[in-house]
Amino acid sequence: MGVVPDRTRIRAALAAAVFLCSFGAATAQEQPPSEPSALTIVSRGPAVEIRIRGVSLKSARADDAQNTIAFDFNGPVSEEAFARLQDELPDWIDMAYTGYDNAVIKAKRPVTFLAKAESDGFSLRIVPREGAPGAPPPDMRAADDESGGPPIDKRAWKMVQTYFTRASAERRFDSELRGAYDGFRDGAASVVTIAADWRHSNGTMLASGTAHADIAMGDGIRLLGNVRDTLVNAKAVRRLTGAIVGYDYNDVSGSIGVGIPLDGAVGTVEALYGRSGVGARLGLSEVFDDWHLGMVAAYREPYADTAEAVADRAERDYTSLFAAGQIFDGLWAAGDVRATRYGVHADSDVARTLGFHAGLRYDLDGWPLSLTYDVDGEYVLKSHKYAGVPPTPFVPLSIADREVHQFGGAFSDTLSDDLWFDVFGGYAIDRYSKDGPYGGAALRFTPAPGFDLSLAGRYSTVAEREGESGNVLSAGLTLTYAWDDDDAPIRRAGVSEF
Repeated sequence: MGVVPDRTRIRAALAAAVFLCSFGAATAQEQPPSEPSALTIVSRGPAVEIRIRGVSLKSARADDAQNTIAFDFNGPVSEEAFARLQDELPDWIDMAYTGYDNAVIKAKRPVTFLAKAESDGFSLRIVPREGAPGAPPPDMRAADDESGGPPIDKRAWKMVQTYFTRASAERRFDSELRGAYDGFRDGAASVVTIAADWRHSNGTMLASGTAHADIAMGDGIRLLGNVRDTLVNAKAVRRLTGAIVGYDYNDVSGSIGVGIPLDGAVGTVEALYGRSGVGARLGLSEVFDDWHLGMVAAYREPYADTAEAVADRAERDYTSLFAAGQIFDGLWAAGDVRATRYGVHADSDVARTLGFHAGLRYDLDGWPLSLTYDVDGEYVLKSHKYAGVPPTPFVPLSIADREVHQFGGAFSDTLSDDLWFDVFGGYAIDRYSKDGPYGGAALRFTPAPGFDLSLAGRYSTVAEREGESGNVLSAGLTLTYAWDDDDAPIRRAGVSEF
């Protein structure tokens, strides 16, 4: 025979149920449901990098002994992004779970966690500890984060520089300045680069060899040195007398200076030498969030980018402001504005110009394809005209208004961990001259830690720099070796600046 429940106990149970339901409803009204968080896998190795959006990071605490990192957020967090981590990175993540306003990630192997708050979430880099299986070379030990900079995808960073410098030899901020800054951020790594470039346009050939050194001296000070040897072979070059003659010459120029850390930034001071005389160059560069910003100013910098410039012992003064970085996932931007004074032997003020360069690159999500747009312009403010044989009068160095728009695309992918390739092309529109297609390919090989070898070639029916006439065929080969302050070779991430 069954037992009849006590009425008092039934009433207590009902009251408790009503209280719990009321409390749950009130809590749901007080705290709105959290929005799903977006997970992006930036890199899967050798060091993993992820980015989670839709959360507000309050703090992060790593426990090396447990291989875990714990997060506290400023509000409720969705578990969707963290739950996906185990599925997306099964070789790295042992478990990932969330509470109301916190989360925990546990790694399967000994790693170092490096977290950074972003404006719309946070980034996390997971790096195998030195000596652990799969650990990367020493330069991957979060040098960016230790120096206060953001966790940047270095491969993409260098790729964007490659595409936005159609004729990178004349980009003022390419070599010494960025080299010093990257070395400063990469933990006192020293770098030596040897490059060979060949360029042919309208019966004129320029071949150059460049040796560049960026050596760590201690306390953040870096020694910078650069030597460039340019060989010119041209069928017809206009001289200052107006005569158009063949020209063959071997021109040597160079620079020496130092890079100095300046409260999170880096400054450079260099002395310049060439047949045009002695000059100087100053630079300043820093990274803010995902953006690389800086400026360069030069006085009497040797100018040897065309046969006419070499023949006339050309030089230039300029001031350039530049920026490059990521607008949002997949969309990169770069640009600079510059004021330039061109000079030649016996006339130090041949022409003055204002110029700019801007570009966008959009990487299609899930595809090794990118869409690119690039524009480069330079406008003459004043110039000196010389008399000579027809056509006359003329401006030395063939300085003229130019504005070139390029619309294109690129297919880029890795063949292996050490081999990367790129094929690109498109159509160029020159506002002041002819239009036409362009295209090229690049191959980069990293055979061993510390070594980086790249080969690139390009053809364009449109002129790519001042003084050229179009139909430009060019190629370049670059070898880079880098080592840290303990003489241990490191792997330099990135694509050769061709």
